[in-house]
Amino acid sequence: MARALLVFTLALWLAIAPARAGESVLHLDRADFVLGDAVLPPPADAPWSPQALPDLWRQSRPGIAQTSGWYRLRFDVSHGLDEPHAIYIALTRPAADVFVNDLLIGRTALPERPQNAIHPQYLGIPPHALHAGTNEVHVHLRGAGTHGLTAVTVGRDVDVRPLYESRYFWQVTGVQFCSLSAAIWGCFSLLLWLRRRNERMYLYWGLSALCWTIYTADAILRFAPLPNPWWDAVFALGALGKLFMMALFAACYAGVARPWVERGLWAAFALTMAVVWARTFDLNAWSGGFDWNYVVFPVLAGYVALFVMMAWRQPSWESTLLALAASIHLVDGFYHYTLDHPFGQLPLDYYDFLPLNVMLVWILIDRFIRALDEARRLNTELEDRVAQKHAELQHNFAQLRELERQQAIAEERRRIMSDMHDGIGGQLISTLSLVEAGDASKEQVATALRECIDDLRLAIDSLEPTEEDLLPVLGSLRYRLEPRLKVQGIALDWQVQEVPKLACLTPQNVLHILRILQEAFTNVLKHAKASCIRVSTSIEPQRVSIEVSDDGCGFAADHAAHGHGLANMHARARTIGGDLRVLPSPRGTTLSLSLPLG
Repeated sequence: MARALLVFTLALWLAIAPARAGESVLHLDRADFVLGDAVLPPPADAPWSPQALPDLWRQSRPGIAQTSGWYRLRFDVSHGLDEPHAIYIALTRPAADVFVNDLLIGRTALPERPQNAIHPQYLGIPPHALHAGTNEVHVHLRGAGTHGLTAVTVGRDVDVRPLYESRYFWQVTGVQFCSLSAAIWGCFSLLLWLRRRNERMYLYWGLSALCWTIYTADAILRFAPLPNPWWDAVFALGALGKLFMMALFAACYAGVARPWVERGLWAAFALTMAVVWARTFDLNAWSGGFDWNYVVFPVLAGYVALFVMMAWRQPSWESTLLALAASIHLVDGFYHYTLDHPFGQLPLDYYDFLPLNVMLVWILIDRFIRALDEARRLNTELEDRVAQKHAELQHNFAQLRELERQQAIAEERRRIMSDMHDGIGGQLISTLSLVEAGDASKEQVATALRECIDDLRLAIDSLEPTEEDLLPVLGSLRYRLEPRLKVQGIALDWQVQEVPKLACLTPQNVLHILRILQEAFTNVLKHAKASCIRVSTSIEPQRVSIEVSDDGCGFAADHAAHGHGLANMHARARTIGGDLRVLPSPRGTTLSLSLPLG
């Protein structure tokens, strides 16, 4: 920052350094003066009196009623008459006619439309208007309003023009830049306030910047857009408004903007404007001998004191630079209003508000950047915390899945143990009892052991992954039972077709289905005396059906209702959400198991 400030200071010094004047340039600060409203320059025997320049009439001749006067200046030209010459005047008020050797070379304005702004004047001198030796320049001031004339610079065009352009830049272009910048950041600040109504310092800073724009418009507009005294009233609004609004901003910035403080400043602003406008419109009964400096300086010193207090209580580069920038405004204001700013000097009062506003713009940008950095930091922290929570959730989810897996394994073990205990265990105990009692034949023991093996195989088959497909379940059953059917001389008619996926095919439900179908085949083998068993599948609305039909002798319906095996089959069907129907007839039996799709 120190290097940047050093570079900026050097560039500023080079920019404002006055252009070097050529050898032919003459600065005429001594003149002769005479009052008069003649159209042409007065003769040499007129009552001329010596007059130093710059000359402001309200200081040199206060109370004079005359609105027209002549200045006479002399200069010598010894060589270079064939080169273009020019006259440069830093400031004339209100309108001026310029003559060289009694030849009119230009007018700055007309009396009925006087020049309002502080534009410097540049007038080219025709070559034939000069002659070797002593030449005369006459400047005729006329019109209503403030009268004044600065020193006159004359010389070759190539030497005078750089002086004029340098003056024009700082007296007009620089002020225009400040005014445009103030208008931009004033509107921007008001837009910020519209989005953040509770932060009134943006409102007051925006109003202060716009009032500064109105104040500097006196230097931007060459001719007043409103007739006097209306334009003077607008100018007074800008001059006082920028101070009072900045005081309100400083109160908000320093944290002392109590309601009574704000209302007091607004009341003082309104009262001061009323008195100033009364004077502007010659309402002496209202204004009397009021001097607005009695209000300006307390307000100016007040808000500067607030910035200094902030720098003292909360030392930082921001508060320190704000206090210094505000002090610049205070010093220049004291110099301008108390010592009466010399007529024709560069208007520093148009620039003294610039450091303070530049600092405020910089602070706003700095706060905006810090807000972005803070938002970026918070986003980074939030992303890190989200990633950490995500990792924790993944870890917890993995632990939960492991617990679910362990629970599923334990549940499956319990189910298998229960099935083996209730099924195979019971059959083995019954077979063991028959063998120990000596009442069982070899064929009965073999049959019992074969049933135990079939039951064990069913339990093992139920553990095979099905992926919700019924066909592998039925195919496994066919593989187990078809050899036994062939031994018994029973043909198997397999009419199984593709069916939709069944969400109910859990290992527990698969075992129920296999036991139902096994019981159906066992009944056929024991009781039906059939020669053929037909197995088929069909698709119904929202259900899938499995049918087992035989061509045996069948059995009566009342016998079917009282059988324990069929009761177990119905219970298993209800457990899996299915529906079991047994359709007996003299020509065979059909068992239909309906399973839900969902």
